[in-house]
Amino acid sequence: MRMMNELFNLVKELRRRIEKYRNLLRNNEAMTRYALIDPLLRALGWDTENPDIVRPEERQEGGRPDYILYYNDEKLIALEAKSLGTRLDEKKVLDLGFSYSWKNKIPYFIITDGSTWKVYDVRKMGGNLILEVNLLSDPIEDVVRKLLSLWRPLVKYEIKEIKAIIESEKKLKEVTEKQAKPMLDLNKVREFYNSLTDKGKEFLKIVFEAWKQGRILRKEDIISELKKRGIYVDERGFTGIKSGITRLSEKMSLPPPTPTWKELKEEYWRDETKRYILKDEWGRALENIIE
Repeated sequence: MRMMNELFNLVKELRRRIEKYRNLLRNNEAMTRYALIDPLLRALGWDTENPDIVRPEERQEGGRPDYILYYNDEKLIALEAKSLGTRLDEKKVLDLGFSYSWKNKIPYFIITDGSTWKVYDVRKMGGNLILEVNLLSDPIEDVVRKLLSLWRPLVKYEIKEIKAIIESEKKLKEVTEKQAKPMLDLNKVREFYNSLTDKGKEFLKIVFEAWKQGRILRKEDIISELKKRGIYVDERGFTGIKSGITRLSEKMSLPPPTPTWKELKEEYWRDETKRYILKDEWGRALENIIE
């Protein structure tokens, strides 16, 4: 899977930076964030340039974390960054992080110096350490495996809580193997994609981007995004695009990229957003096709 290969290569690069720039990164939190923390967050799907996902220095009751990581407009993780080599177990620092996480109903707290990452479940006062990984000293396979539990799309559709996947080695193995093996014929998917109209391709790109970011889309969101890309459609035209994609997939003996009313049944009418969620097998295949 491309994402896992990219994460593996990034960890190797971060190890190189830690060794090469160790003296520069010590006592320089801003440089540590720039060189080590931000790249890893982005690789895990936490886009540091998107305020809907990551908000640096956002004031909260009781403090101002270095980052707040959002999922579906809700605060999921508070992250405290320190310069490389800083002790991460100082009671004063942890108590402050636990306190503002608890007060603001943020379920998870991360503290990191760019090399060591510690994840705490702070839904109860006191905090419970549920994950610790050291990029430099842990075997690289273990580093990648542990970091996958913080991968944003995985948090979205494989687990309800970060802790659940950390506690289940078997589940993590099943998930990573599933992610690594696209279930669709890539040649057939590529042929399908190239056969789409320009409107169909842009529609698929939009739902694919949402799948990667863990975002939920409504019809008006997609119509608005199409407009930004120079494609103007009304609701009837929008339905035509989606129906055309479904018909072409069926013609090529592929499952539809998004759920149909036959698959969703009552949910199709009850929750409109479910109609526009890209299926995981399609997301994994399109990662190899859409740049």
